[in-house]
Amino acid sequence: MDKAGLLELIARINTQEKDFRISTETTSWKALREAETLTDPALFPLLEEIITENEGKAKAKREVRSAAYFICGRLMEQAFDRDACAFFLRRLEVETDKNLLHSMLNGVKDWQGKQGILLPPELDSSPVARLAEDDRWLVRHAAIHALKACPGEGSREVLRRWLAQEDEKAYKYEMWYAAIAMQAIGQPEDIPLLERFLKSRRRDLKTTAKYAIQLIKEREERARREVAP
Repeated sequence: MDKAGLLELIARINTQEKDFRISTETTSWKALREAETLTDPALFPLLEEIITENEGKAKAKREVRSAAYFICGRLMEQAFDRDACAFFLRRLEVETDKNLLHSMLNGVKDWQGKQGILLPPELDSSPVARLAEDDRWLVRHAAIHALKACPGEGSREVLRRWLAQEDEKAYKYEMWYAAIAMQAIGQPEDIPLLERFLKSRRRDLKTTAKYAIQLIKEREERARREVAP
């Protein structure tokens, strides 16, 4: 697929239809599913061109970027590329629309959730960590969840701050997403913070924390066996 093909696919993703019985019949739905089948890493530079050529707050340009980010995110699952990932992460500092950021962060989360991808340590994932403390709950929750793909002390520090909050009712979603992220990137020293939730009245948080502790211990045991003589 060349740049013209990508633009045509983006146009179909953004097609709005009124007369349809079920969503799977729409042009947009079919285009989104087509985008999920792309595997050619040569598309990354073309997507970057399309994104940078469509800067601005105009609705039409924002929709082009949104579709391009979706394609980039799904392609990353099939053909992870460090440079393309670095570009994607930097764009989190450029975009300001909460819905667009939410969608992009869900893409980062899916890299780990669907393919088990953890970002390489040389990549700067701090844009995700900063958004995990955003004033807008839609962005904040998505970013906390996305930290599951961003190993490193900076990410875990943010997660620990949320897990250490006293008011479980006020920060129930932040704590829950932080515990989910710890399942993927938590270290043994994070276990004490998670253990406080084993007595939580919230079943979802209790179960999530318990599973996080289990996975952290399993990772530590595997690492110990790998270095054993």
